[in-house]
Amino acid sequence: MDSMQDLIPFAKEVLSQKPSRGLLKVYLVGSVFAVLGTLISLVEAMCHPFSCGEPMDSEMVFMLAKEQRTVEVKKRSDAVDEEEKLTHEKDAVTQSTIIYKTHKLNQRSIANRLHAS
Repeated sequence: MDSMQDLIPFAKEVLSQKPSRGLLKVYLVGSVFAVLGTLISLVEAMCHPFSCGEPMDSEMVFMLAKEQRTVEVKKRSDAVDEEEKLTHEKDAVTQSTIIYKTHKLNQRSIANRLHAS
C-alpha cells in the first residue's frame, strides 16, 4: 500500500470477495493501528523541536557521571597546582627580598668601613 489511492481499490476488492466478519475485523483493527501510528508519528515530529531532550539510558548516565568526576578531579588538581605556584612565587619574592636586604646591609657595612677608615 504505497498511497491512499491504492487503499480504495483494495477495499473494494476485499468487499467483492465477501469476506467473513473475522477477516473484516482484522483488517479494520490493522487499519486503525496504521492510522494511529501515522498520527502519533506526525505529532511526535511536530513536538520534537520543543522537547527538552531524549531519555538517557543507563550507559549514557554512567558515562556522563564519569566525565563529570574527571572534570572535577582536573579542576581540583588545577587549583592545587595554582596554589602551589602562588606559594612558590611568594617564597621567591620573600627570598629575593631577603637577599636584597642582606645585600643592601652588606653594602652599607662595607661603605661604613671604607668611610670610617
